[in-house]
Amino acid sequence: MTAPPDPPAPPRRVDPLLLVVAGVAVGIVVTTLRQPRIGMYVVAAALAAGALVRLLARPRDAGSLVVRSRQIDVVVLAALAAAIAVLAAVTPLRGAG
Repeated sequence: MTAPPDPPAPPRRVDPLLLVVAGVAVGIVVTTLRQPRIGMYVVAAALAAGALVRLLARPRDAGSLVVRSRQIDVVVLAALAAAIAVLAAVTPLRGAG
């Protein structure tokens, strides 16, 4: 008599924090390639997306974005996103006309 086959492994999900970090990294690369305003907007968008995921996803699905309570996590990520977007908008850049 043979043993029953093992059940299939559940599909692995990508941690949302990895996507946020990848978005921030893309923004930093864009910033260093002489497009600082656009790069900082990309960073702000990645952080805002992290706040949105943390707000809407169950704690089990939010992965490593769960650090403290949902409200604190969302407020911190959204505040960072807003601050970076405002700084990107008001910072004068050389050669910008």
